[in-house]
Amino acid sequence: MPSLSQPFRLATLPKIASLSNFSLQADYVQVADGTFNESTNNITLGISGSSISQYIINPTPKLTFDYPIPSTNIITACNAEKGQANIDGNIKASTDDEANDEKAINTQKKRNVEIWAFGLMVNKGNYTLNVITKALEDTTDTSNDHLSESDIDNKAYTGSDEFLSQYKIKAKAKVMSIKIDTKNSLVIAILQNGLIEIFDFKLTLLHSFDISYDNLKYAKWFTENGTEYVFVLCPLQDDKVCYKLLELTDCGSGESSPIKELSSTIIEGFSFENSKLCYQFGKLYKLNQGKIYIYSLPHCQLQQVIEFPMVDKLSPGDDLISFQPVSVNRVLLTVNNVIYLLDLLHCSTLSQRELTHVKTFQLLKSAVINSEKSHNSKTIAIGISTKNGPNPTSSLEIINIDVGTNTLKDSLGKSFQVGNNDSSVILKPLFDDKDINDKRVKCNDVSGDSSVPVLHCNEVIEKLSALQDNDITSFDDIFFKELKIKEEHYTEKDRYISDPGFLNKVLDLIFGKFSGNDYPKTLTFLLTHPLFPLSRTRNLLSLLRDQPRLFKQAIVTCPNLPLNELLEELFSIRNRELLLDISFRILQDFTRDSIKQEMKKLSKLDVQNFIEFITSGGEDSSPECFNPSQSTQLFQLLSLVLDSIGLFSLEGALLENLTLYIDKQVEIAERNTELWNLIDTKGFQHGFASSTSDNGTSQKRALPTYTMEYLDI
Repeated sequence: MPSLSQPFRLATLPKIASLSNFSLQADYVQVADGTFNESTNNITLGISGSSISQYIINPTPKLTFDYPIPSTNIITACNAEKGQANIDGNIKASTDDEANDEKAINTQKKRNVEIWAFGLMVNKGNYTLNVITKALEDTTDTSNDHLSESDIDNKAYTGSDEFLSQYKIKAKAKVMSIKIDTKNSLVIAILQNGLIEIFDFKLTLLHSFDISYDNLKYAKWFTENGTEYVFVLCPLQDDKVCYKLLELTDCGSGESSPIKELSSTIIEGFSFENSKLCYQFGKLYKLNQGKIYIYSLPHCQLQQVIEFPMVDKLSPGDDLISFQPVSVNRVLLTVNNVIYLLDLLHCSTLSQRELTHVKTFQLLKSAVINSEKSHNSKTIAIGISTKNGPNPTSSLEIINIDVGTNTLKDSLGKSFQVGNNDSSVILKPLFDDKDINDKRVKCNDVSGDSSVPVLHCNEVIEKLSALQDNDITSFDDIFFKELKIKEEHYTEKDRYISDPGFLNKVLDLIFGKFSGNDYPKTLTFLLTHPLFPLSRTRNLLSLLRDQPRLFKQAIVTCPNLPLNELLEELFSIRNRELLLDISFRILQDFTRDSIKQEMKKLSKLDVQNFIEFITSGGEDSSPECFNPSQSTQLFQLLSLVLDSIGLFSLEGALLENLTLYIDKQVEIAERNTELWNLIDTKGFQHGFASSTSDNGTSQKRALPTYTMEYLDI
């Protein structure tokens, strides 16, 4: 169930000059995204004019590490990663002279550390890049056990230890983004002047790449199939933006630069000014003036534009808006002190919460999860809240988020789009004026926009019959224009097309004039019509088997499909998606008894092939490929198959696979039952513990969920 929790405080922001402008606080507080995920317990923040700080969330939020910076320094980028690094150290060794003097020997040892990298700006002209290395808290270095023979202490380093190393260099321009590659011991800095510079952990410049634009404003790293990519946006004149996609190749390949440019595009009408940008799973989202523009990568093509009524009505300049992704097609939007969880696929508000105790809440960072591939639906986000009053204070707060099941049921009845009254469906008279005896009701009394179109069936049939064979374009033009059909599928506005004879004649023309290679869009419309002729449903699936789109359309929407043909297709296909569609159609339209009776008429070989496909655990049919609802649907259909043919007709490997499949389903059911009983029992004990101790009376022992008896035979 999609939900937003009440935020809880992580820390209070210091009252300093750099954070006095509340509208810029989100830009002056940077969150290290390298260690920020849905299950993290450590958050590293760069607070301009204050420090680089690390907090823990559980069990109680508190500051665990702090690296102060001057009050005049603004943090432009910040990141942190955990890994291994070579750390310089000194050991004492005895000399061979009589005085037994000791001298220091420089050594290097590899340790598990945390690397912090951040960019600073002073007075809008002096830029620096900093890298500090901190020992991991409560960890023991086991990678160099042999060093203990040389009297190097191999101990657990805690947060109270000093920084292991600190490096600082002057940057050529403002640091916009930082990536830490612990695998190759690299720090990659993207500068505003268009340079991408690659350093080691000691800030020795290794490579440099110029993107040829000196006004870089946005950069985002992402990973696809184990390869690191970054895309950058550089605003140009006349609302144009240069988009570049770059790849980080293997640094050990010996190439001059590990950065490769994959594509470069000039996008017109982008309007970068005053826009909020975020990226997730191959899509770039831009929020500007109450609209969200969705661009698809890798070519950054505009895919969709969505209007937000909650943003469109705001006064520009007076309201604070923030925007962050959380899951597939789901984003967080904050408007002043109201938080919205939005589904951009179905244009719905999944959940919203108004924070009455604060004036504004600005999102800083959210942990993005892929709820489609994992069973986890919970994540977190961090933001800045500002309280009301003459002396307002700002705090860092964390909010827990449940993104839901990522299905349509989460969005039903929650659309945020404003309906258009002009396009609403108006009820129309069922009869013509000449057929109405009651003169008080006339079609002329209805407005002209809602009048029923006159259906000239014979004229339409004549025009369609006069066409040449395989003329798809002309056939569709005549059918849709003459009948004034607006969509390619049936809607409530098409109720006046209710003559079964007319529909039958159109189908005769379609199957007579067009070969099996292609059919007009008219057939798609008729397959969605609820009055599709019953006589035409026979052998329809076999006729459309070579047309995958029409075949699936017929299975999903065509009414009155024969059960025997559906079962034949069910037992012959090897496609998971069609298997689910047909099984759902069978279970929805027919009773269990009729399904079993029809199955008994089928070939035993076909039934066994179906059972083998479901239980074999192949790449396209294993239970892991289906979600819980789909697996339940197939298990229900499989039980009907077994009831109809009987277990005694199965043998060998088929019976073994079926046994393993059923055992796994039973195991899942037992595990869920045990968990449910455990939760129910714990909740019962927690709820009645206080009342039991107060009255001192003994409670009746709860009846067990089930009993087991053994019979001796």
